[in-house]
Amino acid sequence: MSITAADAPSRVVVTTDFKRPFVAHNVNEFELVDRGTSTEVTWTMSGTNPFIAKVMSVFVNMDTMMGSHFERGLSNLKKAAEAN
Repeated sequence: MSITAADAPSRVVVTTDFKRPFVAHNVNEFELVDRGTSTEVTWTMSGTNPFIAKVMSVFVNMDTMMGSHFERGLSNLKKAAEAN
């Protein structure tokens, strides 16, 4: 994982390389928008969809599978931001 772009304070781009459950190279983008006393964070992930992922998506809802990772990551981000 490495940060490939950062436009403080509104955007961070991180590239990730996965080995399991299959090899994948993705780009995660965090967009931050000031909402007065809070900050709205939008987290998107994009990348190629290898054949095995396409087959898997027929049987498994990818939004459901990845959703818990997004929720946990955003929760961790919130805790870290509120600790400062």
